[in-house]
Parts: sequence; structure tokens; C-alpha cells
Amino acid sequence: MSAQNPKPVACSLTRATLATALLLLASGAPANAQSRTVWDGVYTNAQALRGQALYKDICSSCHRDDLQGGGSEAEAPALEGSIFTTQWQDRRLVDLFLAIGTTMPQDAPDSLTPQIVIDIVGFLLEANGMPAGETELPPQLAPLEEILLTSEPGD
Repeated sequence: MSAQNPKPVACSLTRATLATALLLLASGAPANAQSRTVWDGVYTNAQALRGQALYKDICSSCHRDDLQGGGSEAEAPALEGSIFTTQWQDRRLVDLFLAIGTTMPQDAPDSLTPQIVIDIVGFLLEANGMPAGETELPPQLAPLEEILLTSEPGD
């Protein structure tokens, strides 16, 4: 048994998890009338702070410390500002969670635990001006399906 680069299979967002999630999302079910938005305070300040530290360690070499993209990977998109908000506009938060969890980091996709991914998501929400609340985002798919990424109310 090799000790090199062990992968915590039980903790990662596996391809089977992605396949299940894609089936759920492809079902075409309309957004629940009870859906919350990212403007309802869906993460906590503590979660965003943890996510910021994780982002710096895992993501900043490609997406840069300022979240503007194009670091060591010229095609790494900006994760703050209009590019980010336009890409994720009117999508469920589960989409962002799965995209990060299954494709990042680029040199080791699907290697992050769900808790690491959701903490980074919390940081990205904070960096894009979405308010914190009293409850942390959970690292499970079902609750994230009920949260929509939308324009700021009143825009």
C-alpha cells in the first residue's frame, strides 16, 4: 500500500455524487417558491474567514489573491465582480459547490472535502458583497439546491 498522495474518498465530492446531482438538476424541477437567495444571509462571517484562508492556500495561485483570475493559469476566471456574478446569475448555489468540488484545484480535481469547498463558497459570497447571516452553509447538496444566486434585490 502506497502512502503517496492518499485521497480521502469518503470525504470528497465523487463523480457518483456529481452524477446524482446532475440527474436531480436535469429533472427540470422549477425553483421552489420557498427558495432563499444569497442575499438572505446564508453563510457566517466565521465560515467566510475559514474560506478565505483556504482560498489563499488552494486557489490564489490561479485565481490570484485579489480574485481577479489569470494567475498561474491564464484562463482562470475572476471569482469576484461582474464576471463571477454574470456566470452564476439565477443558478442554484449547489451548481457553484459542485463546480468547485469536482473540478478544483486544477492539478487535483475532486480532491477537496465538502467542508473545504463550502467554506470557500462562503468566502466567495462575502467577496461579492453578499451578506453574512447566523447559520453556516452546510456541505450537503439538498440544502444548497434551495439557495439561488441572484442579483442584489433592488437592482
